[in-house]
Amino acid sequence: MGCVTLTDPHGGPNIIVCVPESYLRRRILTCGTCRQRRRFVEVDTLWYGVAFTCCGCGDTWTEEGRKTRPARRGWRKEATAEARRKWNEAGPNDTAKRREWIERRLT
Repeated sequence: MGCVTLTDPHGGPNIIVCVPESYLRRRILTCGTCRQRRRFVEVDTLWYGVAFTCCGCGDTWTEEGRKTRPARRGWRKEATAEARRKWNEAGPNDTAKRREWIERRLT
């Protein structure tokens, strides 16, 4: 888990923000928005579940369904760029490596 301390420039209290480690995997899935097979990046975080983001449209799904889209201009372009960056970082879909990653975090 990576934590960052944010310092208030106006002298307020510091805030510590922790983000759980995640395991990235490349997937090819049928996108509910694009209605075709697309590259997806899977982000697996222990205790928080798995999220799948389409590299074509930027929409993200979890086990609860499609996540809410931001109400601002340009979100789709930013989301697809981030998904493609994670896709490049992820490497191939290796079930054995994922299982090892999970086991190391549970011990």
